[in-house]
Amino acid sequence: MAQQRQLYLDDTYAYDVETEVVSAGGHSGALRIALADNIFHPQGGGQPDDSGWVADVPVTPVRDGETGWVFLTPAPGAGDTEASFAEGTRVRARIDDEQRRLHAALHTAGHLVDALVRPRGLRHIGNNHFPGQARIEYELNGVEIDKDGLAESLTAELEKAIAEALPVTMGERDGRRTITIEGLATEFCGGTHVIHLGLLAEVTVRSIKAKSGRLKVGYAAQHTARF
Repeated sequence: MAQQRQLYLDDTYAYDVETEVVSAGGHSGALRIALADNIFHPQGGGQPDDSGWVADVPVTPVRDGETGWVFLTPAPGAGDTEASFAEGTRVRARIDDEQRRLHAALHTAGHLVDALVRPRGLRHIGNNHFPGQARIEYELNGVEIDKDGLAESLTAELEKAIAEALPVTMGERDGRRTITIEGLATEFCGGTHVIHLGLLAEVTVRSIKAKSGRLKVGYAAQHTARF
C-alpha cells in the first residue's frame, strides 16, 4: 500500500508541492482523493483546517480515523474532476499561506498561554485556536483567581517570552509528536506552529472569565510579516 507523507507536520511553511494522487474514489456520494505528499492540516486539536487547491480546484481536507491519512474532497462543479484526479496523476497542491501563518500563530500562542497559566495550579481541560474564538480552559478546583491581576501578569510574561524569541521545536515521545517551547513546556500536539516565538505579533489577553468552576483565558495573535 502507498504511503502518505504529512509534510505539514515537518514544515509549517510548506505552502505548495508537486505530487501524485495515490487514492481516488467515491465517499458519501462525493469524490475523495489522497496525495502522496500532503500539506493540508485537517481540523483537529482545536485548530481549523487549511483552505487550498489541488490542480486549481478548491478542496476540503479531513483525516481518516482508521488510516491516519488526510483525504481531500474537491469542490463540486469543477468540471471532470474524476479524470483530473485519477490515481497516478501528477498534480500541484497549494494552501492559503496567509491563513496557514495565522493558524500557526494562534496555535503556538495557545501553547504559550497554557505554559504560563498552568503553573498557577490549574488543570488544562480544553482549548480552541480558531480566529476570533481562541481560548484555553482550566478547571479551577477551588483555586481563587484575581482576573485583573492574572491579565496583567500574563501580559507581561507573554511579552517577555516573545521578546526572547524562544525556539519552538518538534519532537517525539512514546510514538507521538510533541511541541516544545524552549524552557517552558513540552506537549503532545499534531498542529502547525511557528519556529520561534519572535514570529508572534499582536498577542493579547482578550478576556478572562471564571464561571461554574472553569476559567477561560481568551487570547488573540497574529503572525509577523517577516516570514
